[in-house]
Amino acid sequence: MSCAAAFSLLVTLAASVTPAASQASGDAAVLRAFLTSLPPASQRVLLPSWNATTNNSSGDTGSSHCAFLGVNCTATGAVAALNLSRAGLSGELAASAPGLCALPALVTLDLSLNSFTGAIPATLAACTGLATLELRNNSLSGAIPPEVAALPALTYLSLSGNGLSGPVPEFPVHCGLQYLSLYGNQITGELPRSLGNCGNLTVLFLSSNKIGGTLPDIFGSLTKLQKVFLDSNLFTGELPESIGELGNLEKFVASTNGFNGSIPESIGKCGSLTTLFLHNNQFTGTIPGVIGNLSRLQWLTIKDTFVTGAIPPEIGKCQELLILDLQNNNLTGTIPPELAELKKLWSLSLFRNMLRGPVPAALWQMPQLKKLALYNNSLSGEIPAEINHMSSLRDLLLAFNNFTGELPQDLGLNTTHGLVWVDVMGNHFHGTIPPGLCTGGQLAILDLALNRFSGSIPNEIIKCQSLWRARLGNNMFNGSLPSDLGINTGWSYVELCGNQFEGRIPSVLGSWRNLTMLDLSRNSFSGPIPPELGALTLLGNLNLSSNKLSGPIPHELASFKRLVRLDLQNNLLNGSIPAEIISLSSLQHLLLSGNKLSGEIPDAFTSTQGLLELQLGSNSLEGAIPWSLGKLQFISQIINISSNMLSGTIPSSLGNLQVLEMLDLSRNSLSGPIPSQLSNMISLSAVNVSFNQLSGLLPAGWVKLAERSPKGFLGNPQLCIQSENAPCSKNQSRRRIRRNTRIIVALLLSSLAVMASGLCVIHRMVKRSRRRLLAKHASVSGLDTTEELPEDLTYDDILRATDNWSEKYVIGRGRHGTVYRTELAPGRRWAVKTVDLTQVKFPIEMKILNMVKHRNIVKMEGYCIRGNFGVILTEYMTEGTLFELLHGRKPQVPLHWKVRHQIALGAAQGLSYLHHDCVPMIVHRDVKSSNILMDVDLVPKITDFGMGKIVGDEDADATVSVVVGTLGYIAPEHGYNTRLTEKSDIYSYGVVLLELLCRKMPVDPVFGDGVDIVAWMRLNLKHSDYCSVMSFLDEEIMYWPEDEKAKALDLLELAISCTQVAFESRPSMREVVGTLMRIDDQYSR
Repeated sequence: MSCAAAFSLLVTLAASVTPAASQASGDAAVLRAFLTSLPPASQRVLLPSWNATTNNSSGDTGSSHCAFLGVNCTATGAVAALNLSRAGLSGELAASAPGLCALPALVTLDLSLNSFTGAIPATLAACTGLATLELRNNSLSGAIPPEVAALPALTYLSLSGNGLSGPVPEFPVHCGLQYLSLYGNQITGELPRSLGNCGNLTVLFLSSNKIGGTLPDIFGSLTKLQKVFLDSNLFTGELPESIGELGNLEKFVASTNGFNGSIPESIGKCGSLTTLFLHNNQFTGTIPGVIGNLSRLQWLTIKDTFVTGAIPPEIGKCQELLILDLQNNNLTGTIPPELAELKKLWSLSLFRNMLRGPVPAALWQMPQLKKLALYNNSLSGEIPAEINHMSSLRDLLLAFNNFTGELPQDLGLNTTHGLVWVDVMGNHFHGTIPPGLCTGGQLAILDLALNRFSGSIPNEIIKCQSLWRARLGNNMFNGSLPSDLGINTGWSYVELCGNQFEGRIPSVLGSWRNLTMLDLSRNSFSGPIPPELGALTLLGNLNLSSNKLSGPIPHELASFKRLVRLDLQNNLLNGSIPAEIISLSSLQHLLLSGNKLSGEIPDAFTSTQGLLELQLGSNSLEGAIPWSLGKLQFISQIINISSNMLSGTIPSSLGNLQVLEMLDLSRNSLSGPIPSQLSNMISLSAVNVSFNQLSGLLPAGWVKLAERSPKGFLGNPQLCIQSENAPCSKNQSRRRIRRNTRIIVALLLSSLAVMASGLCVIHRMVKRSRRRLLAKHASVSGLDTTEELPEDLTYDDILRATDNWSEKYVIGRGRHGTVYRTELAPGRRWAVKTVDLTQVKFPIEMKILNMVKHRNIVKMEGYCIRGNFGVILTEYMTEGTLFELLHGRKPQVPLHWKVRHQIALGAAQGLSYLHHDCVPMIVHRDVKSSNILMDVDLVPKITDFGMGKIVGDEDADATVSVVVGTLGYIAPEHGYNTRLTEKSDIYSYGVVLLELLCRKMPVDPVFGDGVDIVAWMRLNLKHSDYCSVMSFLDEEIMYWPEDEKAKALDLLELAISCTQVAFESRPSMREVVGTLMRIDDQYSR
C-alpha cells in the first residue's frame, strides 16, 4: 500500500471513530450524573459496579461504562438500554431520570421494582427515542403526564403498582403503543376515547384503579388486542357490542365493576378467548348460549352477578374448559347434562343458586374433576356409586341441599391423590360413614353435621392424621368411642355433639395435643372426666354438657391456659369446684350448672380475669357468696348461682359489677338486706333473688327492676319493695310514716322561716333566671343559631315529610335518638336524627359533625333546635350500613377484594382523621359495622357520634366512669375508671375488620355461647395451616385469585394486631392506613 493510500485510510478511520468515541464519553458522563443525582444510599448500591469499571486498568475509558450494572450498549458504545430493576434505588424520580434523556440512543429505560417517589416528570418527553418505559412497582404519585403518553417512539409503557392518580391521559393520533399497563394505582375519571388511536395495542392492563363511567365503544379500532384487564374498577353501563370484533382476544377480565345489562351476544365471536372473567358485576338477563362457540375457552367465571334463567347447555361445547364458576347468581332449573361433556373440566362451582332436581348421572362420572361445589341449592336425589369413577376428586361440597340416601361406601377409595374437603352438611343423608374417605391421607375437612348418619365412627377416620376439622354433630351416631384411638396430632376441631354416643370418654384424647375445640355435648357419655384432658394445652373450647358424666372436676383442667369456654352443665358431677379453674385468666365462660357439686364457691376470683359468664346454678353449693366475685369487672352476661344452699348476706362488692346484665341468686338461703351499693349495677336488665330470706329496703336502683319483673323478688316476706306491685309490710309502713312525719314538720318550719326573705329577691331571681336560660340555650345549641337548614327548609317541613315522626320512616335507632328517612325536596333525600336534649348535657354529635369535614365521615346538612328537642340533618346513604351489607341482604351481596379493601381503608381514613387531624382529638367510642354507612359506590362513612368524646374539650373527662360501646366491639381495657384513649376505637375497628373478612357477627352463635369473634379467631389461628386459615374466612374468599387471598391474610394479620389485649401494642390509625395502602400495592400481577 502506498503512503498516500495509507494516509487516506487513516483519515477515513479517524473521521468515523472519533465521533463514536466522543459519544461514548458523553454517555458515560450522563450515567455519572445520574449516579450523583441519587440519594447516598442508592449511590452505594451502584458504586461497587460502576466505580470498579470506571477505574479499570485496561485503559479503555471510552466504553467502560458499558460494563456498568444494568447498562447495555450498541456496537459503538452508545447506551441503548438501562435496566436497574430491583436495584434497591430510591429518591425523587424527577431529580434523576430526566437527565437520562441526554442519552441519544436510549431505547429502553427500566427502573421498576425500586422505591422512587414523587411525580413522573413531564421532562421525560425529551427521551424522543424511548420505546420502552418501565416504572412499575415504585412509590410514584400524581397524574400521568400526557407528554409521556405522547412519546413518538413509545411502544411499551408500564406504570403499574404505584400511587398515581388523576385520569388516564389522552393519546396522540399516531399512537404506537403495543403494551399499556396502569394497574394498581388510584387513577380516576373515564377511559378516553383517544385510546382507540393506539391501533397496534395488544395488551391493556387497567386493573385495580378507580376508573369509572361507561366503556367507550373503541374495540373496533383495537382489533389487535390479545389481553384486556379492566377488573377492580368502577366501570358502569353495558359492555359494548364491538367486543365481538376482537378476533385475537385471548383474555378478557372485566370482573369487579358495576357493569350491568345483558352479557353481549357478540362475545361469542371472540374465538381466541381462553379466559373470560365477568364476575362481581350487576349483569342481568341470561347467560348467552353463544359462549358455547368459544372453543378455546379454558376459564369461565360469571359468579356474583344477577344473571337468571337456566345454565345454557351450549357451554358443554367448550371442550377446552378447565374451570367453570357460576356461583352466587339467581340461576334456576336443573344442571344440564351437557356439562359432563367437558372432558378437561377440573373445577365446577354452581353453589348459591336456585338449582333444583337431581344431578345428571354423567356428572358423577367425570374422572378429571377435582372440585365439585354444589352447596346451597335445592338439588335432590342420591349420590350414585358411580361417583367412585371421579378418580381426581379432591373437594366434594354438597351442603344445604335436599340430597337423600347413603353415601357410597367406597367413596374415596378410588381417588388418585385422596379427598381433601368433604362437606355434605344440612341434607337428609343416612347410613354409616364411608371408611375410605381418608384414603390417600389428604382429608383435611369432614363436615357431616345436620344429617341422619348412624352407626359408629370408622377407625380409619378417627386415625386419619391429615384431618384437622371434623363436624359430625346432630346426627344419630351411637356406640362408644374406641379406647385405642391412638395418638393423633392432626385433629384441631372436633364436634360430635347431639348424637347418641355412650360409654366413657377415652383418656387417650389427652394425647391429641393440637385440639383447640372439643364438643361432645348432648350425648350419653358416662364415667369421670379423664384428667388426661388437662394435657390439651391449646384447647380453647371444651363442651361436655348434657351427658351422664360423674365424679369430681379434675384439677388437671386448670392446665388449660388458653381455655375460653368450659361447659360441663347438666351432668352428674360431684365434689367441690377447683379453685384453680375458677381463677383461670383466659376463661370467659364457666358453665357448671345442673350437677351435684358441693362445698363452697372458691373465693378465688381476681380483677384480671376476663370472665363474661358464670353459671353455677342447680347444684348443692353452700356457704357464703365469695366477696371476690365482685372483682369480675368485665363480667357482662350473667351470674347464675341459683338453686343451691348458699347462706349469709349478699356481699356489697357485687355493686362493682357495673356491666353485668343478668343476676340470679334465687332459691338459696340468703338473708339480711340487699346492700345499697348494688344500685351501682347500672347495666342490670334482669334480677332474680326470689325465695331467699332477704329483708329490709330494696335499693333505690332496683325499684324499677322489681316493678318490671316482680316475680324475681317473691318468697322474701321481710323484703320491703316500695312499689305498687309489692308494698311494704304494715309495721314497716307505720315506722316509715312516723319517721316521715317528723321530717315533714321540720321541713315546714324551715320553709316558713325563709319564705319572707325569699319573696324579696324573687324579682331579681326572675331576671337572672332569664339570662341563665338564654345562656343555657346558647350552650345547648353549640352553634350561632338554633336553626340552619338547607334550601329554605323549615322544621315544619321536616315534620310533614316524616308524617309527625311516623314509624314507617324509621331507618335506625341509636343510643340518643331515632333516625328517619325523608325527602324534603324533589330528588333530594336526607337522614334526620332526633335528639332529646334533656338526656345529654351537650349535643356532642352536633358539635362533632359541625367541626369535621372528611369524605369518610357522614356530612351534616343542617340542624334545628326546638326547646329540648334537637334535629340533625345528614346526607342519606343509599346502601344502608355495613352491618346490613354483610349480614342483612338475601341473597348475600358479593364482596370482592377491591370492595372490602375500599371499606377497610375508608373507615380507617375516617378514624385516622378524627384521631390525628382534628384538634382537639375526637374519640368515637362506638365504632361498629352498624355505625359505618355505605354510599352508592360502597364508600364507607362513619356516623353516630352520640357517644363521642372531644379529648381536651371542656366537657370531656380524662377518664370514663362507665363502659360505653356495643357488646363484641368493646376493648377489654374499656372498663371503669380507665383513661380515655383512641386505642379503644382501634380495637373496635379491628373487630369490624374481622367481621368484614369472616362475614360473621362479633358474637355469632357459630362461635359458641358468649365467645366473641376475636377470641374465636385467635383460637382458630393457633397452629393452623394456610388451608385451615382460609376456611375461617368468608367462603367467597376461598375462590379469589391467589394474590387476593394473600391480601386477605394480610388484612387478617392487621385485624389481629388491632385487637391485641395490650392496648399500647395496637397500631395507631395512621399506621393502619399505611398498612392498608401497602397491602394493596405490594402484589404485582
